[in-house]
Amino acid sequence: MAAAGLLEDDDFMEKHPCIAKALAILLCLALVPFFCIWGSQADFPPSEYWVKVPGVEGLERSADAVASPTFNITLRVNNKAVWQVVCGRGDRVDVAYEGVPLAHGELPDFCVPPGTVGSVPVVATGEGLGLPDELYERMEGQRRRRERVQVAAHVRMREITGNRGAPLLPWCTAILHGRPKGPFLCDVFGQPDDP
Repeated sequence: MAAAGLLEDDDFMEKHPCIAKALAILLCLALVPFFCIWGSQADFPPSEYWVKVPGVEGLERSADAVASPTFNITLRVNNKAVWQVVCGRGDRVDVAYEGVPLAHGELPDFCVPPGTVGSVPVVATGEGLGLPDELYERMEGQRRRRERVQVAAHVRMREITGNRGAPLLPWCTAILHGRPKGPFLCDVFGQPDDP
């Protein structure tokens, strides 16, 4: 009890500043494991995602086409604000124009080091040759009017580091023709597990 009485005495701390500093350091050291465990369990800031389409072919009228719609897509992962490697378990990428599916491809597994922007290349290919006439006319009309031709790229990942194993779905817009070219940040949604 005498020791407790000494610590409660304000004069004791003033008279012995070295002991006061030592107690403060010991308290900080005791809290370090707590913060390390809490920090490793907490979700870290989300990465940002966007897509670019550096190459596309097969967007001709189906009667004239010799190839399926094929999109060379680059998923960009901005990991500059994250202090850990971010890894994603790939799944798929679906490309659509005005709600009409055009192509799909497999998203590979990837890892992006902390403080960097990583690129994940994907090739998405359609089932048939070219575009249906009505879809081709709408896209060609936008090009002639110098309007932006946008495609939607829906990227599905089975999980990504930091989201505790939940699937992730970035919904992205890419510009094929027109300005501004982008990039436009993807809206990111967590998806419930598939049954």
